This record gives sequence, C-alpha cells and structure tokens, in this order.
Amino acid sequence: MSTSLFLAAALVAQPFLTSAAVMVTPPLTVPAPALPSGDVGYHEIMAGRPLAAINRIEGSELARQGDPLALINLGTAYKMVGRKDDAARLYRTAAGSDDRYDVQLANGRWIDSRRAATLAMARLGSDEVLALR
Repeated sequence: MSTSLFLAAALVAQPFLTSAAVMVTPPLTVPAPALPSGDVGYHEIMAGRPLAAINRIEGSELARQGDPLALINLGTAYKMVGRKDDAARLYRTAAGSDDRYDVQLANGRWIDSRRAATLAMARLGSDEVLALR
C-alpha cells in the first residue's frame, strides 16, 4: 500500500519537476492592474503632447505611489521635452520597484515592467517613444 501512495505522489508531482528534478517556478510577474490608458498619459504621449502627459501623470495618484507604469510613461514624456536626466531617474526607479507586472507596449507586445524600464533606459538617447498602456 505504501508503494502505491509513493507512486501516486510521484505521478502528481511529475508535471512540476523537470528531468533533473528541479522545481519549476511560476513567473514572477502578474498582469498590470486594469487602468484606463489616460491615467498614465498614454494617449497624450502617442498624440505627441508630452506636456499634457506630464500634467496628467503628475496629477495622478499612480505617480505619487510609485507605480512603474506611470513612472515609465512620465519618464518618456520628460524625455520628449528634453528632460533626459529626469527620465533616467524615473526609469531607474521603475526598474528597481518592488511592484512588478506585465505591461503592454504601444505595439501590443507584453513585457515585464522592469524589462520595459530597462528598455526605455537603453533607448534614452534615441528618438524612439516607449509608451505603455
């Protein structure tokens, strides 16, 4: 009977183990909280209106709470108006945030918020606009 229990336990555990008996861990990110895109200045950034995006994001609770999505978009708006040092600071803060989740790029691709912040930092010297929704 104990052999049967051992085999049953092994079969149940099998999908969670690799061939080297290493536990597979779930992803570290979760989907971003459902927010209207306007709360993080997405529409203003995409319309080429960085000052409007700055006003919207700075006026929201999200930026004050250190939300990575808001910080990255605020950094992008700052970059668009030439405030690259401020943009870099915000990107670094978002990359190091304890809050971490999947965010959607303007092109529809989903990536981790820390990866998005790192990507934005790497493209700080380019004209490319990284907007998240």
